[in-house]
Amino acid sequence: MKNKINLLLIAVFTVAIVSSCNKKEEEEEAILDSQTSQFNDDSNRYKSESDQTDGDINDQLKGIPGFGNETASSPLCGTSIDTSQLAQKIVIFNFDGITPCFSPSRTRSGQIKVQLTSGNLWADVNAELTLTYINFKVKRLSDNKSITFNGVKTLKNINGNNWLGFLAGTSTLKYRERAYNIQVVFDNNLNAIWNSARITEWSYTPSISRLNFTSNGDTTINGVAHVDSWGTNRYGKSFTTYYNSPILSNSYCGLWRFNAGDLVHYVNGRNFILKLGVDEQGNATSLACAYGYKVTWTPANGNTKSVVISY
Repeated sequence: MKNKINLLLIAVFTVAIVSSCNKKEEEEEAILDSQTSQFNDDSNRYKSESDQTDGDINDQLKGIPGFGNETASSPLCGTSIDTSQLAQKIVIFNFDGITPCFSPSRTRSGQIKVQLTSGNLWADVNAELTLTYINFKVKRLSDNKSITFNGVKTLKNINGNNWLGFLAGTSTLKYRERAYNIQVVFDNNLNAIWNSARITEWSYTPSISRLNFTSNGDTTINGVAHVDSWGTNRYGKSFTTYYNSPILSNSYCGLWRFNAGDLVHYVNGRNFILKLGVDEQGNATSLACAYGYKVTWTPANGNTKSVVISY
């Protein structure tokens, strides 16, 4: 009888341990899932706001003496440009923090200092800009979430800016970006550090008045090619992001709503695979604009998981 009781106690104790371990694993996975989802959003916002700003600045510089020799298409939303240091080939973009701009609607505040550090004009082949973010803050008005940049990055003009050819659809604008130790602060005061190395390319389809965007990683880290970015996320976890295929978007759907591309976030020792440009079921869409992207990963228990997230 005593042996039966002992066996029963051992069984109950074992079940309790297993149950406790399973519960702990589930809790850890829930935290991981939440953090991964947040990092995916952070990564998308960092990249889209950085690329949007590059495009805006590039468009404005073509109408500023010492940088370009054409006329800017229109004034930049919610922005004034300080040209008092043109003799040093420096202009400063001041963002008012009040005017709602773009879609989704957002405000931008702070400054971006832009200096032509190589080349006679920014339109020249291999000319280089140095951009300094000074408390540059973007706030999304739908939920008041914000992201703030401080730091320096460079843009190299690979093709040169042939605006007439660009508008005719016969040439593209192509840039190489390098950024190291960009300090990023989110609305809850959590911090991240971002580094990036990418090639971006812009083209125009005049028949339908559509701007097209392509991006690919441009460095190799630890034997992994096409690395786009790396650093430390808001949770203090190291990350590396690389592309298996370039990402694509356009002005019809929104430059921040990617229609195609495959990338991998390697976060805290685990791969999270993102398929961009999918429908609500996670399949590549045949529609003009995609619903969102699909994230696939393998938790510690070995059972592959996936989730489809809307843009």
